[in-house]
Amino acid sequence: MCIDCKSFYASVEAIRRAEYPLAAKNAVLSREESAGGLILAASPYCKANYGVRLGTRRFELRPDMDIQIVEPHMADYIKINYRINEIYRHYTDDAHWYVYSIDESFIDVTASHSLFGSNAQMATRIQDDVFQATGIITTVGIGDNPLLAKLALDNAAKEKAPWQATWTYRDVPQTIWRINKLTDFWSIGSRTAVKLQAMGIDNLYDVAHTPIAKLHKKFGVLGDALYYHSWGIDYSMLTRRYHPRNETRGFGNSQVLMRDYVTRRDCETVLAEIADQVATRLRKNQLVGSVVSIGVGFGEPDPRDGRSGFGAQVHVEPTNRTNEITRAVWYLFNQHWDGQVIRSAGVRVSKLNHPESEQISLFEPVAEHDRVDQLELTIDRIRKRFGFKALVRASSRTAGGTAIDRAGMVGGHQA
Repeated sequence: MCIDCKSFYASVEAIRRAEYPLAAKNAVLSREESAGGLILAASPYCKANYGVRLGTRRFELRPDMDIQIVEPHMADYIKINYRINEIYRHYTDDAHWYVYSIDESFIDVTASHSLFGSNAQMATRIQDDVFQATGIITTVGIGDNPLLAKLALDNAAKEKAPWQATWTYRDVPQTIWRINKLTDFWSIGSRTAVKLQAMGIDNLYDVAHTPIAKLHKKFGVLGDALYYHSWGIDYSMLTRRYHPRNETRGFGNSQVLMRDYVTRRDCETVLAEIADQVATRLRKNQLVGSVVSIGVGFGEPDPRDGRSGFGAQVHVEPTNRTNEITRAVWYLFNQHWDGQVIRSAGVRVSKLNHPESEQISLFEPVAEHDRVDQLELTIDRIRKRFGFKALVRASSRTAGGTAIDRAGMVGGHQA
């Protein structure tokens, strides 16, 4: 089963106001004071009547829309998510329970039928238990594997009460092959859809009846996955968890910016703040990384080449020092930025290892090297004890800084 909390953030806010979630007219906005604030969730009523969705900007909301704008309370969402998942765990063991996101989880109930009845009976019991405990309405997709359960959820269960749907291998011709819009299929994004359409593939029936060799030639292993998935085939099991290798592990932070960033100084400031966050996490976990990468999103596609952003990476000597990571980030940004308006930025450090030794530069005295290390550790300790805002860099008080305003937030949003 793939279980989703219907319009989770908006439903929690409706319940806080003693409103029934399906009848509420509310939307959760990331930054109420900003015209560029993002809608994080909208109630079913707002979705159906006004087309308000995740990612809608505040300036897109018209005065005639009967919508109550509310601020997020991320700590509450996390607390309620924990309570809901405790209910899911009553119906299976931990090895067959997997949290997919803050509002969505998978559970394998293959061995639970003797205790809780049929799939439909079990799904109904879970929905009732969650509603009685929290007031949240859940939708349940049921399938022979995680893929079919997820597809049943996204394409059928969310449409109408009783908010349940079952898709099996036997149903593939009547379910998956009737998905006409490629992007309605889990794992197919807009770019992949454009490439498929260029090959004359317009829907999931076409994907399923395209030779796998042709898809592999165009997309590699992704093409193989598209072919098998279009037939409902998914060999993944919840008990087999993915554990990334050290060379692919990494720490990263990113943020959507609340205004257009157009000057080099502002862009470098916010990137330096994000690099500082990543470096702090590395030091906290006593790790160093040797690959620094950035991801930058534009406010609108570049008219010269249609790009919506860029990503780049560079190899460095293994490090967790803020100044070294920041230097690499600025180098990458200045190599690839050509004056575009920036609306999102992220920094990631990967290829992690526990440092067994350290290579000190010939151009940096040992005493200076130790002084910088001790300074960064001292800054970390002060912030841990007194909070991030107890000690900030001067650049964070300039126009491009966001770190002070974001301090104390959860996931970049109001706690």
